Amino acid sequence: MSEEILNPEDVGQSVKEDGVIRVLIGIPHEGMTGSEAYTNRLSMFKHLGHLEERGKLLKESPRFEFLFKTCGRMHVHVARDEMAKTALVSNCDYLFMIDDDMISELDLFERLYASQKDIVAPLAFTRNFPHKPVMYSCLSGWDSVAQCEQFTNYAVMNYPKEKLVECDAVGFGAVLIHVDCFRKMPQPWFMNPNKTGEDISFCYEAKKFGFRTWMDTRVKLGHVSHPLIVTEGYVQQQWKAYGMEVEKRYGTPEKLKTEEPILVLGE
Repeated sequence: MSEEILNPEDVGQSVKEDGVIRVLIGIPHEGMTGSEAYTNRLSMFKHLGHLEERGKLLKESPRFEFLFKTCGRMHVHVARDEMAKTALVSNCDYLFMIDDDMISELDLFERLYASQKDIVAPLAFTRNFPHKPVMYSCLSGWDSVAQCEQFTNYAVMNYPKEKLVECDAVGFGAVLIHVDCFRKMPQPWFMNPNKTGEDISFCYEAKKFGFRTWMDTRVKLGHVSHPLIVTEGYVQQQWKAYGMEVEKRYGTPEKLKTEEPILVLGE
């Protein structure tokens, strides 16, 4: 594991003469994958291999080249930093990360890539009840004790359905990030003093450098739990069963940037 700081001028540029789109696929916490996700990941890799070969044969298709990196049994922010460094020195265009406890359709990468965004993630939910969506609204503030900037993040409970939506932050159960984010943002990218996840903090900081974060709620991601897979359909059933609904007054993500979203118990 390298602790060196990379000089962006010393690594490859995102525009390459051969026209090949290079993507580093990274899996944090490799070695602790549940059997369901492990099988799903192998199937996805086989699918991506076919995608790569098809691009070589069909001139009208994008030409992809996939590289793989796993970082097992280390803090997730360290693993993500190592993957970002590898993406840069390997002259990649994108870093595609997917956690080892996620289940997805095999075309997850293509569907995220099609959006052509700086940072984009599929719809996913937290493992534990009440299974909040990992789309976030962030409110900036100032810590008068520590004398530094701080922010608070809230889950967008009433997320827009079946849409590509810009938001303040997303969870990185799976995410596609353009490497220009790593070229322009200071290192370490995923270590943060804010008492929140490294994924939310990264999105929050990326916005300061002009990068935009999106979630495509048309693209679904299952979260391996016990003994089930947490999907959008399951979450909706649970919310209904427990009489939970989102307040209708919080209608749009823009509204949520100024007011805290609320999950209320029905009678």
